[in-house]
Amino acid sequence: PLDKHWRRVEAVTMRGRWNDPKATFVGIQAGTNQVNHNHLDLGSFVLEGLGQRWAVDLGGDDYNLPGYFGSQRYTYYRLRAEGHNTLVLNPSKGADQAERATGGIARFVSRPERAFAVADLTEAYAAHARRVTRGVAMVDRRDVLVQDELDAAKPVELWWFMHTPAAVVLSEDGRWATLELGGARLRARILAPAEARFEVRPAEPLPSSPDPEGQRRNDRVRKLAVHLPNVSTLRLAVLFSLAEEQAAKALEVRPLEEW
Repeated sequence: PLDKHWRRVEAVTMRGRWNDPKATFVGIQAGTNQVNHNHLDLGSFVLEGLGQRWAVDLGGDDYNLPGYFGSQRYTYYRLRAEGHNTLVLNPSKGADQAERATGGIARFVSRPERAFAVADLTEAYAAHARRVTRGVAMVDRRDVLVQDELDAAKPVELWWFMHTPAAVVLSEDGRWATLELGGARLRARILAPAEARFEVRPAEPLPSSPDPEGQRRNDRVRKLAVHLPNVSTLRLAVLFSLAEEQAAKALEVRPLEEW
């Protein structure tokens, strides 16, 4: 099979083909923040296509940093949610996902023309929202849709992050991003909501986050980001297109429960 739900670890991988080194590959994990050596990375995804890895995981930091396996663990950027390809709600100096949270793959479908997974991330953000879900779909075995849905009792500040080694150029209206890496090109488009815009940020802590000395630098990586400062009900959909003729393809944004 091209797709797999890795049960118990609660991760899903999907690919366009097995025998093509330029095929699209996407993976999302939604397991638990309780395991040894864990990061606060529920909902994080990686994305490959055209022979390049567009969305990367930075990996760990120096094990000898003060409190790395203790009380200071989630002060280090690479171990926080903001250091991964996932969401941050109401950023602060504290842990940016619940440290004991467990997530899960609520739905998984694998068909020749379309595959998708929906991850329930509610426990990770329970301090801020009543429900948080992320869907990742492979469209036509080439393009990838990442869609987040949030329901909160009161407005929250939301950040969406994707770490990439690619050069990034934004359209004038901020709704498109063109990523270039190794001679290949990826187009990212915000399908919803209408007010969302891309920005490009360095791979470093937000101003409200801790920033201890001695951390590894992430100079060769930047973040494609979306910032929505005041949302209580949200459907944020980002389409990644790996072929020029598909860049303007219309795709209906449907609720995750209708996928």
